[in-house]
Amino acid sequence: MIDDSGEMPLAALDGLLDLFRRGHIIQPDAERDGIERYMSSLTALWDGEFPGFPKQYFPYTSFKGEYYRGRRDTYLKDLIVRLFKDSDSDAGAVVNAACVFGRHACYLASRLRHLPIVGTDIQPVWHWSYQLVRGFHSPGNYSFVRDNVFAPKLDVHPMAVVFFGACGSVTDGAMDYAINSGARYIVCRTCCHDNIGGNISIVRRPTYVNLFFRLKNRSFGRMIRSGKSPDYYFSDKYSRNAYPRSDAARTITTSDELLEVARHSADSDICRAIIDLDRYLYLAQNGYAALYQGELFVAERRD
Repeated sequence: MIDDSGEMPLAALDGLLDLFRRGHIIQPDAERDGIERYMSSLTALWDGEFPGFPKQYFPYTSFKGEYYRGRRDTYLKDLIVRLFKDSDSDAGAVVNAACVFGRHACYLASRLRHLPIVGTDIQPVWHWSYQLVRGFHSPGNYSFVRDNVFAPKLDVHPMAVVFFGACGSVTDGAMDYAINSGARYIVCRTCCHDNIGGNISIVRRPTYVNLFFRLKNRSFGRMIRSGKSPDYYFSDKYSRNAYPRSDAARTITTSDELLEVARHSADSDICRAIIDLDRYLYLAQNGYAALYQGELFVAERRD
C-alpha cells in the first residue's frame, strides 16, 4: 500500500470544488476533463497497485454506468481475494458491513476458506431470502449477524471491513466502524452520494439516471413523512453537520456547500469525487493510507 499523507487528495478536492463553484459540471467534456486534470495522480497510484480497473464502463453518472456497477464489484471482490489469500488464519475476520443479501460475502467465503467471513445488516430478510434461494448451502466459514452499522454491537475483531455500495451515510458509518474496531483494512465501493447528511433532494435533470435517483428519494420522503423513517439509510449521527468528514476539507468547504454538491451528484462524477475525496482525507486523518479510483477505496492502517 502506498502511504499518502493527504496532500494529493486535498489538492484534487480543491481543484474539483473550484470547478463546481464555477458551474463546470454535468457537461460530458467538462466532467471528463475535470476528473482527468485533478484526479490523474491518484488514478495513476491506483493503477500502479491494482491494474485492471474496468474503465470501459465510464462514466458512472449515466444509466450505463449505474447498470454496470456490478463489474466494479466483481473487480473489487477479486482484488480482496488477492489481498487476503495469504493472510494468516488467526489475523481476524473479514466483515462485510451492510451486506444486504450477503451474496458478495458468500463469494468471498468460498474463495477465502481459511478466513472467517461475517456479513452484517440491519435488515435480515434479504439475507435469509438469498439463503433460501441457495438452499442454505453457504460456505462453512460464512456467518450472518444482524447489526446496525450506525450503532454497531458486533463482537468481532475484524482484520478487514469491506462493503459494496453502502448508500450515502451508510458508507461513513461503515468506515467509522472499521476505524473504531481497529480494522487493518477497509476495502469498499461507495454509492448514493446524494444521501449524505440526511439529504433526499437532487437537482432535477432530464436523464434516466436522474429519474432513478428522484424516484428513490421520493420513496424515502414518503417513508419519512409517514413516520416510518428508513433508519437503515439515515442517522442523526451523520446529519448535515457531520460533513465535511475531514478536518482538512473543513478548511476549504462547508456543510452547506457539500450538501449542495450532493444534490448534483446524481449527474456529476466531479461531485461524487468531491464527496469521496473528503472521505479519503478522513481516512488519512484517522491513520490510514488509502488509494481511490471511481468510487472504490482500498485503505490500510499505518503501523
